Amino acid sequence: MAIIFDLGRVVVSWDPVGIVRSVRGPQGAEQLAEQLFNHPDWLEVDRGTMSLHTMAREAQARTGLSVAENLAILQAVPASLQPDPAMLTLIAELHGAGHSLYALSNMGHASIDWLEQHQAFWRFFSGKVVSARVRMMKPEPDIYRYLLVSFDLKPAECIFIDDSPANIAAAEALGIRGIVFTDVASCRQQLGELGCLPVTDKG
Repeated sequence: MAIIFDLGRVVVSWDPVGIVRSVRGPQGAEQLAEQLFNHPDWLEVDRGTMSLHTMAREAQARTGLSVAENLAILQAVPASLQPDPAMLTLIAELHGAGHSLYALSNMGHASIDWLEQHQAFWRFFSGKVVSARVRMMKPEPDIYRYLLVSFDLKPAECIFIDDSPANIAAAEALGIRGIVFTDVASCRQQLGELGCLPVTDKG
């Protein structure tokens, strides 16, 4: 079985408010996170069509911060993407059980470059498709097709794990079985029910 993982909020942490707090402190962190990360410009960074410097400049009017201040927040993102130890254990078990693992993520260049340089979990993965590198994004059907074609995968032999129901729905429309991720324990249980791992004994 090919098991495809989203990265942010599945394999690694994604906490926009926490990122802002780490740079600016707690005051106004929620609003700043909304202004920066819940904005179309951030999607363009993920798509690979906007640089962090350009986004920092364009964000001045809505954040009230300078280019340098905005950029400091944006540049703090990569190092904030820390893996979940429980998920790493699950990934290692799935790999050990003979499954092929892949990543499919909406992520900008700086973040994926940092993860490749600093994280060791890639040794378990057979391949990855990242939005900024292909200029396509979930839930657009083409990015799923790109993954399938690139690694010669059959939809019926794939399971996709993502925290976004919309991304799961797009995968299922192409014949890929989906798991909406909420936590590692639930994900493990669902994978067990699909025959990928022994079903957890609930006692």
